[in-house]
Amino acid sequence: MNSNMGHIENFWLDANTSNKTNRWECCGCTACESICGKQAITMHLDQEGFLYPRVDGNVCVDCGLCVKVCPITNQCEDRTPYIKSYGGYSTNERIINSCASGGVATALSIATIEKGGVVFGVQFNKDYRSAEYVKIDNIDALWSLCSSKYIQPSKSGMHDQVKRELLSGRQVLFVGCPCDVAGLKRFLRKEYENLLTCELFCAGVTTDKLLADYCTLREKKTGSKLIEFNTRNKDKGWFVQHIKEVYENGKIFYKNHYGTYLGYGFLTFRRPSCYHCQYKQNITYCDIKVGDFWGIKDTDPFWNPKGVSVILAKTQKGISTLTALKEFNLYEIDYTKATVNNHGFMTNPGEQLEVKRDEFGRLFESEGLEKACKATAPLSFWIKYYVPSSFHSTMKKIYHMIVDK
Repeated sequence: MNSNMGHIENFWLDANTSNKTNRWECCGCTACESICGKQAITMHLDQEGFLYPRVDGNVCVDCGLCVKVCPITNQCEDRTPYIKSYGGYSTNERIINSCASGGVATALSIATIEKGGVVFGVQFNKDYRSAEYVKIDNIDALWSLCSSKYIQPSKSGMHDQVKRELLSGRQVLFVGCPCDVAGLKRFLRKEYENLLTCELFCAGVTTDKLLADYCTLREKKTGSKLIEFNTRNKDKGWFVQHIKEVYENGKIFYKNHYGTYLGYGFLTFRRPSCYHCQYKQNITYCDIKVGDFWGIKDTDPFWNPKGVSVILAKTQKGISTLTALKEFNLYEIDYTKATVNNHGFMTNPGEQLEVKRDEFGRLFESEGLEKACKATAPLSFWIKYYVPSSFHSTMKKIYHMIVDK
């Protein structure tokens, strides 16, 4: 991206465009679209299903605001260490069973709503083929935000909604990926005491085009409509990530997430910017950062077989909110123990995986998800694909007992 320009470059790539070298310079946060007072910027899908901004040169006045709010063009200024590190989990049965790990984001959400506040987070759309940021202000509607989505959500109007709530004086909790938190904070351009940002440990996002293809494949194979879908269901335990699919004809399907075409597709085909993400370790705009506590052992005092969250507090506001949570066991721990086994926190996927991404992407665009997986997936994937999840769960536990630090 050329930061000397008065506006962002056009990232829009039509069907005839083959040069994709600059696509990693946009994370799809949509802050540029939201900040533009002239509405000169609109977001468009590329061939892969990722959103990129397009500037209308006839409307743009070269004010430069879009460049100032871009979380890719601008390096994150806050690189201070986290103040506190925790492990923790909710003692509320519904929360711990509904969430991907220890339920800290949901506990924070409930605390916010109980104070009359509002929560912004991501939910699947009704057909489970896409996701979007939504505003929630009642606990009954909160459960759709639980568990992981793994795809990039739409954000239409989200930044303006957050700002309106903040200006009204309401407490606002924003839960999202690091680049979305960065985009929001840069869009706002000032600190708000009534805003709490909770950032997820992130290994990247894939396109909803991949999810839609997967759901279509599964419905065709099952012969029925998908009516319930969860990428991190805990019926089979927390330690191995299980997809749960429920169909209209009564069929229920469980599978190790990374033994499905969806899981392999996510690992192989992330947004180009994810392979160069700067928002790792202590480079972040958030108050609180949360994820799965990988590396925890059943001998640890804060072990919970239903899931444990690793929680990092970047601000005093974050610490105060965490320590006031109800029905939540919070244990202060060493920073290294909290982070050393979480690769999504420590580093981005890297350029080596981009080569494989390009091969997968070409096949995915031309042949679809199933053929792309069959042509590129290694033996390790097919073991997960064919071997029962119960066996894989046992082997994973043994592996982590040996290698985790």
